[in-house]
Amino acid sequence: MEYKLAHKFLYDKAIEKGFIQLANHIKKVGPLRIKVSKMDFVSHLSKIIIGQQLSVQSAAAIWKRTDKILKENKYKKENKKLNQKFRDAGLSRQKIEYLNGIIFNKDLINISKKELNRMSAAEYFDFLIQIKGIGPWSIEMSRIFFIGDPDVFSILDLGLRNAHLKMFKIDSYKESFYEIFRPYRSYMCLFLWRVLEDENVTI
Repeated sequence: MEYKLAHKFLYDKAIEKGFIQLANHIKKVGPLRIKVSKMDFVSHLSKIIIGQQLSVQSAAAIWKRTDKILKENKYKKENKKLNQKFRDAGLSRQKIEYLNGIIFNKDLINISKKELNRMSAAEYFDFLIQIKGIGPWSIEMSRIFFIGDPDVFSILDLGLRNAHLKMFKIDSYKESFYEIFRPYRSYMCLFLWRVLEDENVTI
């Protein structure tokens, strides 16, 4: 199983490089799986947009309301009544603009998961970066949690940066630092995010 191979590889690599605190953390947490989204692509991207710059709790509450609106939506293009529903759900004007750019985008609606899976990381990036509101961080999260790509490291993620600060010196927080963890850098992200959740990690 990939997640078990990733766990062993990352633990062994941490030991090899002398990152004992990281190795102990990986060992303690145990194997982690990438939870791939079962949503359709449009809903997945919509949820990412809604979660931008919000706490986990706030994002979850607003997404629950927005998801209900999307499932009940019968409009084929941007509509004032629909926008008002989004505002009532707690969305900012900018996020409403971004959301409309996704939910009525025929390319996003029509593309299949199979087609997305066949894309290289570069092709996936080029396909999504043209969409307003979707930037590098959103694309990286999508690669991990929609495609299930095992080898993505999101250098722009604030949580990863904060976890790195706990484990290493800040001047080492560079994408090149994590090259040694190929081909399982997405799993390294999972372990680093867990650093922030684990109160028993001592540095």
